[in-house]
Amino acid sequence: VDRLRADGVAEMALLAEARRAATWHYQWVLLEDFLPRLIGAGLAAELLAGGVRHYRPGPGVAWIPLEFADAAFRYGHSQIRERYRVNRDAEPVPLFPDLLGFRPVPAALAVDWSCLFDLPGRPPAQRAKRIDGRLAASLIQLPEAITGAGAGDYGSLAVRHLQRGQGVGLPSGEALARHLGVEPLTPAEVGLGPSGWELETPLWFYLLKEAEHRGRGERLGPIGGRLVGEVLVGIVDADGESYRAVDPAWRPTLPAASPRRFGLTDLL
Repeated sequence: VDRLRADGVAEMALLAEARRAATWHYQWVLLEDFLPRLIGAGLAAELLAGGVRHYRPGPGVAWIPLEFADAAFRYGHSQIRERYRVNRDAEPVPLFPDLLGFRPVPAALAVDWSCLFDLPGRPPAQRAKRIDGRLAASLIQLPEAITGAGAGDYGSLAVRHLQRGQGVGLPSGEALARHLGVEPLTPAEVGLGPSGWELETPLWFYLLKEAEHRGRGERLGPIGGRLVGEVLVGIVDADGESYRAVDPAWRPTLPAASPRRFGLTDLL
């Protein structure tokens, strides 16, 4: 707002222009910073240059596919650490109960974002866990403050994800691999054989193992990357007010630590 006012934007237009600028910068961060890190620079560039192939929202109407909401975009739960250091003065604390949320944050746990993001001039931030088929123990035994009393097996976030995928009828990972013409994971890569599982792999777990074996645990694999990338690019492209729809040549105007590389840390 201050920048736009200094640029001479009329007061009556200030709110609308500030909203547009904030939205466009956020969309830029999503597509140009977050997405290449998550799905790989090659696939991100392909989608941004050529558009999506499989995600087909109606004109001006975006929607979230179940394969995205209940499987692919739940990849982040595997990256959650058991303990976090939230500022330079605090010792690492367990996720639960210290970082439970739904209550005031004590001053001693005020977040220093340089602990979670690499900011210029600050020590490297702590890293997330790799994307793989493992969850932190605290996510396998969720506290009653989240699950309620007597949750039983549903105290496990993994059980909840798998039950959700079965309930909405998600395809298996192997079925999507066949549909997209991608070489499926081998049974050894999936790793469920020793447990006695003989069916095809639930999509959520498959995409985690795909990231582990096809993305070295640092990014999503070809199916997970395609699902997430197409939906995020498709949603922005379906927005008639997005920068890609209104002004594809637009570039961020807020200051950045690295010229022409505006990203999330610049917003922070």
